[in-house]
Amino acid sequence: MKEVYTKQSKAYIGLYIFFIFGAAMGDWKVLNQALGALPKVISVGALALAVLYFFWSGNFSKLKEISRFGIMYSSIIIGIILCSILIWIMDLQSLGFIVKGVSKISYQLLNIAIVLAAVYMFEEDAAKYTFIGIAGANFVIILLGAVTTGIGGAVTDMINNITSFGASEVIVNSPFIRAIEIHDITFVMGVFFIYFVFFCPGEKYRFLYAGIAMFLFMAGLKRIAFLSLALAVFFALFCMLLGPKGKARTVMITAVLIVVFCYFYIFIIQKGYFTQFCTEHDIELNGRDRIYDYISQFYEVSPSYRGKGYEFCVQLLKSMRGTKDQVVAINAVHNDILKMYVEMGFWGFFAWIMGYYVYQSHWFLSRCGEKVAVCFMAINVYMLITYMTDNTMFYYWSSMVIRLLPMCFFYAPVKERPLRKTNVLEMNSFEKWIYRKRKRALEQQRTPRMKAQ
Repeated sequence: MKEVYTKQSKAYIGLYIFFIFGAAMGDWKVLNQALGALPKVISVGALALAVLYFFWSGNFSKLKEISRFGIMYSSIIIGIILCSILIWIMDLQSLGFIVKGVSKISYQLLNIAIVLAAVYMFEEDAAKYTFIGIAGANFVIILLGAVTTGIGGAVTDMINNITSFGASEVIVNSPFIRAIEIHDITFVMGVFFIYFVFFCPGEKYRFLYAGIAMFLFMAGLKRIAFLSLALAVFFALFCMLLGPKGKARTVMITAVLIVVFCYFYIFIIQKGYFTQFCTEHDIELNGRDRIYDYISQFYEVSPSYRGKGYEFCVQLLKSMRGTKDQVVAINAVHNDILKMYVEMGFWGFFAWIMGYYVYQSHWFLSRCGEKVAVCFMAINVYMLITYMTDNTMFYYWSSMVIRLLPMCFFYAPVKERPLRKTNVLEMNSFEKWIYRKRKRALEQQRTPRMKAQ
């Protein structure tokens, strides 16, 4: 049987990009309103493609490593499911309610399977092909949106939106801007920008891809994402200055600080300090303050708070629709940190956030090395800020990409540029600093428990 190498197979690459493109087109508002999340089923084709390749080639070489990533990612989702089931049983919820709640989160396991399939087939190139599929759909959505205003009008509206930094009056008065405001894909472009700039050493066109990602990031213009991107870039740049031990310490310290910060953030929201601060500084919350204030009556910041179970917040806001209690016209909390605390409870939230940040950070450090751990944390520093005021934690593309990219970087061959001079006596001060930094890095380098093939 002739071996098929998916990394070089135009058929496999083309089909994979097509599946991702087709699924991403489901984020076009016209399709989304008509079909909901149904178009995302197309991305399952990537999983079917990997299964076909596995049975055709019998390639077992990467299965052990891939399965370890799968177990690690899945354990976080299974933990959420088990914690929610325990809460539902204690609240005497019906079996039908429990099944419905479990199904709401279980799609993330399919999301993980698609990530594993992509990396199994294409290794580090899975990031590039996924980006091409999603970015291609984003450009098509922009062109379809331009039909309402024409190319000239679309360009004018986009410039006005960027220069006004997403002013509400610009968005309201522009059908084009409303049409291309695709939240999930816009946030994902920020993640791809970070990856291509800092964590894609072997990609020839990395800066071209980074430029495209930035253009689409600006086109979608999510204001909170600018702060997210700035912090993630600072984190990545800071880690570049450190040796292996410094990178490892920084990743773990950051993970612990995030846990502490999240509890503090929940506390100031529950007490109303967050909305008070935003009001005093004219920070527009678009109704989030009313949601936060309303939900505050259903939880407390206390070790005795046991939680309401996954999807409680969404069901609560849905039940208010059309009643005198309705505070806003949306069903989303727009605050994933608060949502997870309300639903998981004090100790469930603690277990989840320790698993999500501390356990995963340590896992990447010990299994993949400090460079991959920095990639994981830089991406999650970016996503953390979006979690504070949006629903990105379980967005389809966001949750897929933040799992995919650290895996791709694990498989990417890291090659350092050779030094121009090898004799220390001939080096200037900067060259000596680089030389000594590399020497220390080699001495401190950890041996990961997994090694990419």
